[in-house]
Amino acid sequence: MTARRTVLRNVAAGAALASVGSLARAQSAALPATRIRMTMIVSPREPLGVAMEHVIREAQRRSNGAIRIDFFPSGQLGQDLATFEQLSAGTVNIHASGFGINANYNSFFAPWLFNDFAHVERVLESPLAQQWNAELERTRTVNVLMAYPRAPRMMTNSKRAISTPDDLKGLKLRVPEIPILFNAFKEMGAEPVAMNFGEVYTALQAGTIEGQENPLPTIVGFSLQEVQKFVSLTAHVRAPEFIYVNARWWKGLAPGVRTLLTELFTEGKAVAAKAIDDQQQTNLDAIRKAKAAINEVDQAAFRARAKPVLDKIGPKFLGAETYAAIVAAGR
Repeated sequence: MTARRTVLRNVAAGAALASVGSLARAQSAALPATRIRMTMIVSPREPLGVAMEHVIREAQRRSNGAIRIDFFPSGQLGQDLATFEQLSAGTVNIHASGFGINANYNSFFAPWLFNDFAHVERVLESPLAQQWNAELERTRTVNVLMAYPRAPRMMTNSKRAISTPDDLKGLKLRVPEIPILFNAFKEMGAEPVAMNFGEVYTALQAGTIEGQENPLPTIVGFSLQEVQKFVSLTAHVRAPEFIYVNARWWKGLAPGVRTLLTELFTEGKAVAAKAIDDQQQTNLDAIRKAKAAINEVDQAAFRARAKPVLDKIGPKFLGAETYAAIVAAGR
């Protein structure tokens, strides 16, 4: 009798699973054909790219081919600023990027201010960030769908290991033209240089600049370790990656399509986080193979030196309310 009940339970469970599977297939079959244009500046080999490939693959599979995403990584349709214009215009539907679309979203580039990705998420989940997103929709027809973890930014240079804040003095470092980051480096004694990222490898090779800063996946992805002697694990910026969408397009999607995409992009966060961990040792090995020296830094000393600098320039470049909210979220 027991065996018979077990068999019956198994049959019932199998029938239930089959029913769920049939329902899922019916739902996916009912999704309208949807063609999506998605862009990204970094290589598909970087953690963000690995996550986006997961979304693309699963969107097609789980929708039974109804959803197809045309993917343009590695800046194929232009760098961030140009792509944001396309996103606002609706010629691009989704843009995945670690670059902030405006000063609010570039707040996360404040060096030695954020503790970890959880700190970043607390800020993004705050009422203040909800106001940012509403303003972004009103002014640019763009929304931030969600944020992804990103490997922290590190420094490389050809002169010396950067172990303490004093080691920054006089170094010509290419730094993105993000005011809070650029000016913080300047205040801390470095000589930041504005330069298009596409020119960085050649400039490092020629000695026009002495160093730069980027996450390890980007450093290795663009072979910058080949033209640098020192890689310092400063982890000075913990800015996330953002999934931006054209707000009008997103709201106009069929509800089932929007639900599935939200589910997949949420899954992508875990995929990106795993890829960051998986690639860490490989990236360090590639740097060592290029004969570049890797060094840890005195994080407490950098944070102590950065605090009065950020207290001085943070309210100016981020706004007093934003800066205070970020500091409070880190406590």
